[in-house]
Amino acid sequence: CPWDWVGYRGICSCLSTDMGTWEQGQDWCSKLGASLAVLKNEEMGCSPALGPCREGAPEGGLRRGGEQLQWGDGSSYNSSVPVLGNGECVYLGDGKLRSGNCSNQQPYLCSKPQAHL
Repeated sequence: CPWDWVGYRGICSCLSTDMGTWEQGQDWCSKLGASLAVLKNEEMGCSPALGPCREGAPEGGLRRGGEQLQWGDGSSYNSSVPVLGNGECVYLGDGKLRSGNCSNQQPYLCSKPQAHL
């Protein structure tokens, strides 16, 4: 992983220090060669290296398209972990997945596969 990123289970993650909308987060992550985090199945919790989940903590790449939730990479959300609310964009808040308005300002969590040496 790049020097200021955290490696966990084959994924490199970077938590922004800035706040922005979902779209701004996606743009920022893209410039870093990553995307908003795709946290699937056992990875649904926060990475120990990134610290505990907290209120308003980070946006990931999960977004509602109609009635379905999809990750930023286009794959479907198939977890049994519930997403609270009916908003379009999903963020971690108070240790739970919550949805809200995509124009809300949140920190963002980028991820990309760890490079194999």
